Amino acid sequence: MSRWAWGAAHVRFGMHLAFSNGPRRAREIGCRSLQVFCGNPRGWHKTPLEPAFVERFRADAAAAGLEPVVVHATYLINMAAPDARLYERSRKALVTELERAVQIGAHYYVIHCGHHMGSGAAAGRKRVATCLREALNRVPHGPPILLENAGGSGTELGATFEALAEMLDAAGSPRLGVCLDTCHTLIAGYEIRTPEGVAATLDHLARTVGLERLRCLHVNDAKGNLGSHLDRHEHVGRGHIGAHGFRAFFADRRLWHLPAILETPKDAPCADPDNLWRAIGIAIAAGATSVAESGRRPRRIRPDVVPARRRTKAKPLAKKKSGGKMRAARRKQRRSP
Repeated sequence: MSRWAWGAAHVRFGMHLAFSNGPRRAREIGCRSLQVFCGNPRGWHKTPLEPAFVERFRADAAAAGLEPVVVHATYLINMAAPDARLYERSRKALVTELERAVQIGAHYYVIHCGHHMGSGAAAGRKRVATCLREALNRVPHGPPILLENAGGSGTELGATFEALAEMLDAAGSPRLGVCLDTCHTLIAGYEIRTPEGVAATLDHLARTVGLERLRCLHVNDAKGNLGSHLDRHEHVGRGHIGAHGFRAFFADRRLWHLPAILETPKDAPCADPDNLWRAIGIAIAAGATSVAESGRRPRRIRPDVVPARRRTKAKPLAKKKSGGKMRAARRKQRRSP
């Protein structure tokens, strides 16, 4: 078992990267952990994984020393859906993705609690717990499922630590835990930008969810401010958390044994390595990791291909049609001596 698995006191930073080449790209930019979707995140159908792909993915992850490997759930899954058809599709998709996570050797599976869609938060939480129990029973050897805390917009569930604790307790399995997203934590109303705020927030989490259930961090800056419920991720250090806020966050020793996955905007060729190493630099200054543990930024990093924005051809200006009176006036002018 690795040092990290024994709970070594240093944060292992990683990125959410493409499923097709995630481990290789992670190694190239200097990740110590990795998060991927296990298929199209905006589609229900999942093509069976080819054995050759699975073998290559596992080998590349091992060669890069990536621990943990995390699978993030498809966006379409809604465990709290009151509609029977959508709930059943979500349950089946969850089972399928857990099985795929087993195939690629993932250590964790992160999922959003979902939206109750007007049926009531209490009823939604019960459906989430039932869905989790059924999925865990169907995939008994699957990785732990981590509920990601939400920002609290609309009918979204899981924005408070009490709500997360209720769903975990109702599902009743040691294979369940929590993934704490920094952006969602701030916009849900929990202060994490000062030492006092971080201490109070983690104390609150300990009293409700339990720190032993906290297994992973999502490190994202926030475009929305404290309690705004505006779920928009920002580049590390450029949002309402900021570099000083992240330094205060990572200074709390209770977080030092956790993996930290970045899901920051991919709007520039080097956005991923820039965010990754900015976060690592802040964490080193806070004592959460060290150069010896995290290494140094690789000198040569191949830029990502950023999809170009769609450009529409400008329509030519329509020629103004002259009225009948103007044409008649020009004809009269030409005829006049």
